[in-house]
Amino acid sequence: MAITVKWVPLTLEKIVEQVGNDVNFLTGTAKILLVTSGWTPAFDTDDFINDIGANEVANGNGYATGGVTLTTKTITYDSASDQVRVDFDDVQWLFTASKTWRYAVVYIDTAGAASTDPMYAVLTWDSDQSVSTTYTLALDPAGLLYIDAT
Repeated sequence: MAITVKWVPLTLEKIVEQVGNDVNFLTGTAKILLVTSGWTPAFDTDDFINDIGANEVANGNGYATGGVTLTTKTITYDSASDQVRVDFDDVQWLFTASKTWRYAVVYIDTAGAASTDPMYAVLTWDSDQSVSTTYTLALDPAGLLYIDAT
């Protein structure tokens, strides 16, 4: 099972421009939610959680809409690779019935409307995932996201 991870370009642009506190990964409440294959990421226009529409995995059976809060967020610089890396702890869902998704979205929960919650990254599985037991999203120890400085 391959997972592709991509920055959301419009949020990355805001980070570089230092626009608004809502894009601050370390001080904001970062979360990850699961999205069905009914949504197709549009990287040129999608920037807030409301852009996924009604395609988040349904609430219940071990999944809570809005996703899971990410813990132990870190941003580090790796001098060997010249990369700035973003990481957090592995995430786990305890499903009690089958849940199916294709994407996960990392975002900042601003405690406002979904139209104010900026997406950070989209994780894409190579096929729909259907799980009815515990699912752990084990992240690369080098980090989930990086910016290559070379």
